[in-house]
Amino acid sequence: MGQLAQRNDVVSDTLLVHRGEAQAVTIPVGSPAWYAWLEQVHSFSFSNDEGTFTAHKARSSNRRGGWYWYAYRRRQGQLFRCYLGASSRLTLACLRNAARQLACRVEGSPHQPSLSPDVPTPLPLHAEPHTDQTPPSLLATKFRIPGLPVHSVARSHLLSLLDEGTKALLTLVCASAGFGKTTLLSAWASQTPGHVAWLTLDEQDNDTTRFWVAVMTALRTCLPTLGEAAFSLLHSLQPPPLITTLTCLLNDLAAVSEDTVLILDDYHVIEEPALHESLLFLLDHLPGTLHLVLATRVDPPLALSRWRARGQMREIRDSDLRFSEQDGALFLSQTMGLHLEEEDVVLLTQRTEGWIAGLQLAALSLRGHDDPSAFLKGLSGSHRFLLDYVQEEILARQPAAIQRFLLHVAVLPQMSASLCQTLTEETASQERLESLERSNLFLVPLDEERQWYRFHPLFREALLARLQASQPEHVPPLYRRAADWYAARGLWHEAIPYAFEAEDFAEAADLR
Repeated sequence: MGQLAQRNDVVSDTLLVHRGEAQAVTIPVGSPAWYAWLEQVHSFSFSNDEGTFTAHKARSSNRRGGWYWYAYRRRQGQLFRCYLGASSRLTLACLRNAARQLACRVEGSPHQPSLSPDVPTPLPLHAEPHTDQTPPSLLATKFRIPGLPVHSVARSHLLSLLDEGTKALLTLVCASAGFGKTTLLSAWASQTPGHVAWLTLDEQDNDTTRFWVAVMTALRTCLPTLGEAAFSLLHSLQPPPLITTLTCLLNDLAAVSEDTVLILDDYHVIEEPALHESLLFLLDHLPGTLHLVLATRVDPPLALSRWRARGQMREIRDSDLRFSEQDGALFLSQTMGLHLEEEDVVLLTQRTEGWIAGLQLAALSLRGHDDPSAFLKGLSGSHRFLLDYVQEEILARQPAAIQRFLLHVAVLPQMSASLCQTLTEETASQERLESLERSNLFLVPLDEERQWYRFHPLFREALLARLQASQPEHVPPLYRRAADWYAARGLWHEAIPYAFEAEDFAEAADLR
């Protein structure tokens, strides 16, 4: 990003006044120059007749890895915050609304906005209707159980695991992208007797008030009168500490006699520490009638080891969600409408290692091919559909440092911390590998000591294709470093293929 904005960069009701080193520059708010300027700075001040605030940009390290703006205003030592959104949403109307809402909270104005105090009016992306139970600032679809494919694979053993999990405090469904977490939970929620509340989370839910308003709205789809006092506290002009609001909610839940399941889908988008702490408080005091299910791509920073040791948590992970050969055959024939020979099904299931998204993308690629067997034998992660999926759904949502590490170690069929450090110059490569494993980024440990790892083959091939397309000049040096690492340890047989890949034929000959 560019340099930090100076404190005298002030946005008025119509213009940005930017005083650089040379002279003052005025930029109309909402103009192309305005949005270009927002991409270069990290903060600015806003002032109009309804209020003032300071805006700061923060980086999201979750799925999309984008930048988001927050508005801040301080009064008598207390800091008030309001979510603004991405730079593209910072219109003059958005800024004025945020100033008005913060003024209501700070000054106790009687003209309270109709929306949640911490959530400014979003720009309308969809004309989505809302019910009396859904606040107008939240899409009603966030609380609907997603629909299932017309022909889906019945996974009775996993449904039984979810049934069994309701006897515990928490069920964690944690797996990489494309392993069918949401589909599994949708199938289970659709056939489970009793109350099931659903909430699909997104990046905007990193705001404390918005998150808990959404959670209580989801619960109220099953328990309509729940949380009246907690709602009032969240929407008050001067909200009390969050623990007070959650205590009111927990007291209401304790008075409910019906068993209820709350499913939070895509919890990996939540990265605000205060939200993890508040959810931990809720779980520590959860009444026996409420069971929480978290679907996530990464392990959340909660007390998982404690609940695991106490037998209060059930887990469903990649190894559970992988399609067997029988599952793969049903998926290809019933869901994708492909009727393959048995040996082709076995080959495809083995090639994808049961990764459901990989199977689906391969099936889409197979359509129109007269010789499926020949196509499958040549299937790799560099195929267009697989490559696009890895790039858009996985790689692009990682921070730049992780993207760089993944691409550079993709030349390694097997990797250790020392070998990765040689290629990437990251001294904390062991910590990086362990973090990638916890994040379910298709990294498989090859021993109990976590010394050697490998990537899922299709994922690695997609990374390699991306590396060769975007950074071809780095490929030979990476192979050469790997060859030198093995040669220095006397592992000549392992070093030779890397020397050939680096096109360093003289060294390869010396190693023979």
